[in-house]
Amino acid sequence: MGFKNLFSSSGRGKSKVDKLIKTATNPYAQSADRYDAMERLLSEGSDEALTGLFRRFTIVSTKSIEDEEEKGWVYRRLSDLGQKVLGPAKAFCLESDNIAWALRIVEDVADETQEWEILDALLEQHPPGYERDPSKKLQLLTHVAEIEDPQVPRILEGYVQDPDEGIRFFVVEQLFDIGDPAAREPVLQRLLDPSEESLRIRTKILDGLADREWDVSDHAKGVAANIGNEHALEGGKIVRR
Repeated sequence: MGFKNLFSSSGRGKSKVDKLIKTATNPYAQSADRYDAMERLLSEGSDEALTGLFRRFTIVSTKSIEDEEEKGWVYRRLSDLGQKVLGPAKAFCLESDNIAWALRIVEDVADETQEWEILDALLEQHPPGYERDPSKKLQLLTHVAEIEDPQVPRILEGYVQDPDEGIRFFVVEQLFDIGDPAAREPVLQRLLDPSEESLRIRTKILDGLADREWDVSDHAKGVAANIGNEHALEGGKIVRR
């Protein structure tokens, strides 16, 4: 901030909001001081102030019980503001790595179109592919997987080939839970891929195919080569031994 702007009304306002955000997100501050800063951010009510309040979700204070109580308080107060928080929520989600609480608020206050507008922006930001830290991607996909929408299986299928083993396992598990038969081919291709070295993913796929009783006779040779002692191929379907 320039020296001239520091003494302008907008400059003073920004400095005030920045100080409140700093206090609200200080894990070593007294809980009462954080509450005071958070209340004042709510009263200020600008997009910048509300985005800053969302940042309370990104820190863990030194006392675990107080930490959960404060996060629950922020969750309730932001949700009570309704659709006013959607802009700050989107801004926060795009900039932060800890988005699970914010997505819960979006689910509470947004309509279907508004929620997908935010989720689509996040999916574009985190497509299938290598990420040094995939935790945000996993939070996003966990939220998406809980939505009852025909496009959800197609979205998850795109991550079956993700480089991260944890992401692959999660989406395979979710696809079998949803049970859309169109997911059969993507998970089969994951099983047949020689680069898949994860035993738990291979086992999850075989278990899922057995539970869903999906016919795999069109890939019988490849599937048979990937079956261990716990499964068998009978009549074109995987069964548990």
